[in-house]
Amino acid sequence: MTMGTEGDRTMIRAQRVRRLVGLGVVLLLWVVACGDDASGDAERFCEINADLGQLDDPFEVDPDEARDVVRQGRLLLDGFVSVAPEEIRESVEVAADYFRMRLDQAEAAEFDPAQLDQTDVDAKAASAETMPARAAIEDWVSANCST
Repeated sequence: MTMGTEGDRTMIRAQRVRRLVGLGVVLLLWVVACGDDASGDAERFCEINADLGQLDDPFEVDPDEARDVVRQGRLLLDGFVSVAPEEIRESVEVAADYFRMRLDQAEAAEFDPAQLDQTDVDAKAASAETMPARAAIEDWVSANCST
């Protein structure tokens, strides 16, 4: 049996680091979710908003990484809703439902953009419910979150 190349070992280490980071996100979100505050947590909301913005596009990474992106995305969305400030909570729920639908579609398409029903995606993104929700969140984030 031969030992792997240095590149193989580096790739294995990178995969382990990604899994540990993913586990850390899961644990952090579990702690946040356990403290459901009806009035929200603006600071944590801003942090999760930034974390969501850093997620990779599941169509632009290999399928194993895409599965991790989808899992992390779902967990972040749950935390996003649970800590949402009261004044935008309804908008956050609408936007989270939209992004959950996008994650579901990515999985169903097996992370292949050619398998995605783009017409459905575009219709939902431009819906009378989704657009104002996203705008309300963006306005609140601009006014309340430091960049």
